[in-house]
Amino acid sequence: MIGTWIGILGLLLVGGRASDGLRTAQLESILTRLPPEEARAYYEQLRRRLRKVAVLRAIALAALLVLFWSFRQMLHRHVA
Repeated sequence: MIGTWIGILGLLLVGGRASDGLRTAQLESILTRLPPEEARAYYEQLRRRLRKVAVLRAIALAALLVLFWSFRQMLHRHVA
């Protein structure tokens, strides 16, 4: 059962990385078409947004780990 949860988590991580790669390619394409001043401003906005996304993903991952750990603890107490 834990293996299934780890598999699901792995699929989510792989899917997230794939969508990040696609989004990065699209943003790079946009940045190359903008004038330098606008590109710098847009780049700074993107950096802030990506930082926020990274923090939120870290929080979500920590929450998932806590849920897995608590579920495991409940199973061990129930079996014992």
